[in-house]
Amino acid sequence: MKVAYILVAAAFAVCLSTAAAKKPWFCHYLDCPTYTVGESNEDYEVRTYAKGKYASTKIEGYLYSASLLQGFKRLFDYISGENEGSVKINMTAPVATKVEHGDGPFCKSNFTVSFFVPFEDQEDTPKPTNPAVFLHDTPSATFFVSQYGGFGQDDITISLKANALADKLTTAGENFVEGLFFTAGYDPPFRLTGRHNEIWIVKQSGAGVTSA
Repeated sequence: MKVAYILVAAAFAVCLSTAAAKKPWFCHYLDCPTYTVGESNEDYEVRTYAKGKYASTKIEGYLYSASLLQGFKRLFDYISGENEGSVKINMTAPVATKVEHGDGPFCKSNFTVSFFVPFEDQEDTPKPTNPAVFLHDTPSATFFVSQYGGFGQDDITISLKANALADKLTTAGENFVEGLFFTAGYDPPFRLTGRHNEIWIVKQSGAGVTSA
C-alpha cells in the first residue's frame, strides 16, 4: 500500500510538472491565454490562440504610453473590486493593447487595453461597474509574433518593433492585416531582469482575416 501511494504521488507530481511546463516561462505564475505555435523562425513565430474572454477598455489619444497607463488603471480597478459583488480577480498576463493609428500625424489613435480573464472566472465573470470597462469573448485567432526583452513599452520602441515585424512579413511574402497591431507586456515595473515583450500582427488568410 505504501509503495502504491508513493507511485501515485510520483505520477501526480509528473502530471503537475508537465502541465506547468506547457505554460510559457514568461507567464510566470499568472494565467495566460493558451496557444499553439504553427511555425517559427529567428524573426517571428505564428501563434494560434484559443478562444477566451477578456476585460477591455478603449482609449482615444495621441500617445501609446499614456493611453496604456490610463487603460491599465481602469482594468486594475476592475480586478481590484470595481465590479458587481466587489470581487477580487487574479491578475493575468499579458497586458495586451490593440493599436490603431489615426489617418494623419495630428490625428488621435485608438488603443484597446485588455486583461485576459482568469480560467476560473471565464464562465462566470464578475461584471464591471465602470461603463468604460467591458467583457467580450474572442474567437480563436492567429498572429505573427515577434519577441524582445527589456523595458520596451514606450512609444518609440513599439513603433520601431511593429514596423520591423511588418517589414519582415512583407519580405517573407506573408499575408497580414495592415493598419493595426497589438503589444503584449508580461512584466510588472519592479521586475528588472528576464523581462518579455511582444508585438502581434494579425494573420490574413486567402479568404480574409483569421482573427480581429
